[in-house]
Amino acid sequence: MKPKILIAFGAATAVMLAGWLTLSWMSQTESHYVPPPKSNGKSKAKSDPAVYSPVHFCDGEVSEYAIRIERGILKSPVGQCTFAAKRIDRNGTAAWQFTLKGGALLGLVNYDATSIVNGVFNHTIEYHTVQKDLASRKVGLEFDAANRVCRRTLNGEPAGEVPTEEHTLDPLSIIFKFREMNLSETGEFSSAVSDGKATFKAKVTVVGKEEITIGNKKFAAILVEPDLGPMRGIFRKTEGSKLQIWLSDDAHQTALRIKTQIKHGIFIADMKNYTRPKRR
Repeated sequence: MKPKILIAFGAATAVMLAGWLTLSWMSQTESHYVPPPKSNGKSKAKSDPAVYSPVHFCDGEVSEYAIRIERGILKSPVGQCTFAAKRIDRNGTAAWQFTLKGGALLGLVNYDATSIVNGVFNHTIEYHTVQKDLASRKVGLEFDAANRVCRRTLNGEPAGEVPTEEHTLDPLSIIFKFREMNLSETGEFSSAVSDGKATFKAKVTVVGKEEITIGNKKFAAILVEPDLGPMRGIFRKTEGSKLQIWLSDDAHQTALRIKTQIKHGIFIADMKNYTRPKRR
């Protein structure tokens, strides 16, 4: 091989290696999550019996994640997302609002989801998503608890309805429901969920305790594997793959890492920041 070709080949290799190292470095998430202190055994303040009192999540909490895609040895940071929970007043009645806001590929992909659940946290009232990408669309779900149906709209137009169960949640609030479960023992839990096209039992298997590393920090976690069946939208996964969530092994039981297989590699979201208001 001629010297000039060798030099050009070496330069190209060096550029590719430098790019890979840069992407790998950028994909390393530095987590600022701080586990809560252990309970001192003091009783909690009295709560409204008509409104669900969360065990692990709380009114006003915000979780921020860095998203990356791994394919072989390549690790590419692609975006970030934020989960939030808030108690709201809806026409004079207390309700829970959950939101997910995510962006990737320098703003080319955006996904916003909002879930509103009744005050006792056992049935969704409405659910909306706004998706911006090559298949941009708006989806709305209206849950009629009295008649046990979920009505769906697509870009503002009626798109059918499906029957629901007595207690049915949506694709976003079900994640907060799983967080509220007692995960001290391995086992399996289930709850009804609807995405407007079907209603089914979403199951979660508690695998057990593990230690994970995010950046330079190690965290005690509990691995759970939700099975959301034919779920579409934010938690849609490649056929045959598993959705894995590592929840913090503490009083918050918040998601430290979310991982699943997608079409273009392995999707991983690692916790960057977690904030919650101080208890009054």
